[in-house]
Amino acid sequence: MALSNAERQRRHRERQKRKLAAAAPDLSMQYENVGTDLRDKLYALIDAENARRERAVTPIGQTDFRRVILDIALNENRSGIADAARMILLKALCMGESSEKEILEARRQKDSFPERKPDLRDSPDLRDSKEQVTPLAHYLRVPNFG
Repeated sequence: MALSNAERQRRHRERQKRKLAAAAPDLSMQYENVGTDLRDKLYALIDAENARRERAVTPIGQTDFRRVILDIALNENRSGIADAARMILLKALCMGESSEKEILEARRQKDSFPERKPDLRDSPDLRDSKEQVTPLAHYLRVPNFG
């Protein structure tokens, strides 16, 4: 009896799930633990910042989790702790493969590179250059008016 394509795919997915469960039985638990740990670190950072703001001479508004996430997404720092939160996220993404020093060095290197031009063909120094690449004549499309 021939199986349908959908049935073969379903059985294949089930075999893959069984293989994964046998190879790493606690993988889903590890991901859950990383997510919980990350959330706990971010909330601890926000709580520490709010405690510092309460002790400040001039009252400053409280920071909430949503503002920190928005700062990270928009690459801003209105909450005052977005850089520290970004570092926590980067460490979690690196999963211990990169140290904080390596992450900061990579960030410095990225900032030191000049901004790239969107299209090099439009630059004035390339227009005058004799090294400009053009398509070969036999690759140019010629309209066929038939």
